[in-house]
Amino acid sequence: MRLLPSLTDLPRNARNSIRMEPLWGIFGVVVLYYAPLYMSGVGLSSTQIGLLGSFTLACSFGFQLLAAPITNRLGRRRTTLIWDLISWSLPMIVWAFAHSFAAFALAAFLSASGRIVAVSWSLLLIEDVEERQQARVFGIINLINAFAGLLTPLIGLVIASRGVVATLRVYYLLGAVGMTVMFVWRNALTQETQRGEAAMQEHRDLNPWQSLARTPQLVRTLGRRPGLKGVVAFYVLTVFAEQMNLFQILFFSGALGFGARAVSLVPVATAVTTILMYSLVLRRLSAVSAERTLVFTRVLGLLGAVALLLIPVGNLGALLLVVSLLAGATFLTQTYRDAVLFSHLPQQGTADLYSAVQTLTLLVSVPAAGLAGAIFSAQPRTLFVVIAGLNVALLLLALNLHWSRRTRVEVPLP
Repeated sequence: MRLLPSLTDLPRNARNSIRMEPLWGIFGVVVLYYAPLYMSGVGLSSTQIGLLGSFTLACSFGFQLLAAPITNRLGRRRTTLIWDLISWSLPMIVWAFAHSFAAFALAAFLSASGRIVAVSWSLLLIEDVEERQQARVFGIINLINAFAGLLTPLIGLVIASRGVVATLRVYYLLGAVGMTVMFVWRNALTQETQRGEAAMQEHRDLNPWQSLARTPQLVRTLGRRPGLKGVVAFYVLTVFAEQMNLFQILFFSGALGFGARAVSLVPVATAVTTILMYSLVLRRLSAVSAERTLVFTRVLGLLGAVALLLIPVGNLGALLLVVSLLAGATFLTQTYRDAVLFSHLPQQGTADLYSAVQTLTLLVSVPAAGLAGAIFSAQPRTLFVVIAGLNVALLLLALNLHWSRRTRVEVPLP
């Protein structure tokens, strides 16, 4: 059984972005997973960690407003290189030496500029890919990042012997070097997309503020496209729920009593589940509508959210079983959620509309981490009761998308 099929049938950008993705995952996945433990180890409280999460989202909102103008003016490829260096390479250095809340806040500000890359890189990756191949591309990207999670037990062993702070300071420095090499290399292997070239021509005589002034009109356009309101609502709520899950690792290590070695096995279970989902399930779903698949994934997500509340203290087998269930739901949700969203966006003004969706998502999600931190500080288990409730809402939205699925009609942009 071949997990990663030949990529030769994919366009140049998708093919080379997939090939370079492991170099990001080696560092990005690990540091994001251990970030709450690292901040806690440095001395930040759970309330401060939550505030940093909300501060990051608030800054992200500001950068998101600039994402489409910058991406359209500079192009998908150049924007991705410049802002990847700013949003990943620089914060890695700051994180490596951070000792205070202020230092983490600076890193959070720099990291928030990654919202610009979230638009430019997504378009660089997917714009030249046929719609029937888009779910596959997103699936492979998610699979690669899950594979990177297999490194967490190795890092966990080092953490157990050297400590979380000392270990991750070195890892952040290595990440700064490794990611910089990856960004420059990927830039050399990719090219500007056809839509990107057209957008650069269209926006070359507009200043960023003129481009930005189009955003309110574009948000109104979202409401006129059949089915897009439901897709955006689903997208926004999934991201909100992901932000609320920031404290999951602290819940495992604190409320449920699992040590660093046990917690480091969580990404392994996630990786194994993702591999199985990709190799055994994703291909079999190719004939099923994406909207119907989202219903199935949210049933899994709700079951996992409820089961998480029932994990016995210290029961590693139960923990890994529940994590696997949640991982399967997350992999399929992210794969088909993104594919459904891009299938609803028009060919003209893709960057603007995608950025508008991201802006709305951030606006709604800004309070999520802070709210989660406050709830977790008061009563850790209550936070995950709230998350289970969000999963009920996601299932209802997925059902609505499935029932209301119909032929989409193009609405011209203003």
